[in-house]
Amino acid sequence: MLQLLVPLSLLLAPSQATPIQVDAELQMAIDNAMGEDRQAAIAALESAIELHAQSPDAASLKPSESVLEARVILIRLHLVQGETQAAQAAMDDLIRTARDQAPPVRSYGPEVTELYEARKAALQAAGTATLEFDCEVACERIINERKSTSDREPLLLGSYRVWVKAAQPGADWVYHDVELAVPGAVKTIGYADPNPADVALPPPPPPEEAPKRRMLPRGAEIAGLTAGVGLLVAGAVLLSFDQKCSASKQPLTPDTTMEACGDSVYETTAAGASLLGVGGGLLVVSGVLLGVDEVRVGRAKGRQVTLGIALRF
Repeated sequence: MLQLLVPLSLLLAPSQATPIQVDAELQMAIDNAMGEDRQAAIAALESAIELHAQSPDAASLKPSESVLEARVILIRLHLVQGETQAAQAAMDDLIRTARDQAPPVRSYGPEVTELYEARKAALQAAGTATLEFDCEVACERIINERKSTSDREPLLLGSYRVWVKAAQPGADWVYHDVELAVPGAVKTIGYADPNPADVALPPPPPPEEAPKRRMLPRGAEIAGLTAGVGLLVAGAVLLSFDQKCSASKQPLTPDTTMEACGDSVYETTAAGASLLGVGGGLLVVSGVLLGVDEVRVGRAKGRQVTLGIALRF
């Protein structure tokens, strides 16, 4: 079973105390632990141990003798006060922190030693789980105030205090409160690159062009085409009647008499030519305007205006 943990960096920030200040606080609590006020001694030891836990810069590859001794003395005081559950919880935390180190339990009486042996056997019988680190960059890792040199740590079940940061100057520590409760489980702590490379953003889309206006309404352009065709047809019709008899509608010949031709002969050359000229011009101008406008406004695709002209003389 794989679980990804979320950092609690917003809830717990690292202490600003230096490693020297942390060691001095621990030693002072140890020196004052044999006083008559046992509750004050317990509070001082717990405060010094908590300060050490909140100071990742004071961590080392193995807990110092003063750290282990302060924890053993705290357990002894809990037992003297009859606080069995508190003593057991402190002993479990000591065993998970010491790991393969032997804390000085024998120096503080058989009761402390017996509790140590019993709780160590119980924790080992419960099994282990794996704490895994998934860092996007080289990172520093601290588990229960011990520096970790591996991306995967097999650990006894229980609670662990974990700090992670990038192995680069100025990086901030991120805290994780980890609970390993299932034997054989794997819990993963992720750590993202605090200074990711800038991702190139796609260029902004080009600004939309303002819609182009037509030179004339489309209907007017089509009407102009139609009118031009009509004038061409009318001019062609007039020319077809030129020099024809009004009565018979036949062309004049040398043999045609005025009586047979009728009262008059059609003279439509000027009018027909005028209509053809005007109609042709109107047709060309309207056609050009329509074609240009259709292309400019993007409506030419799929729209065509076709005019067929059939002239017979």
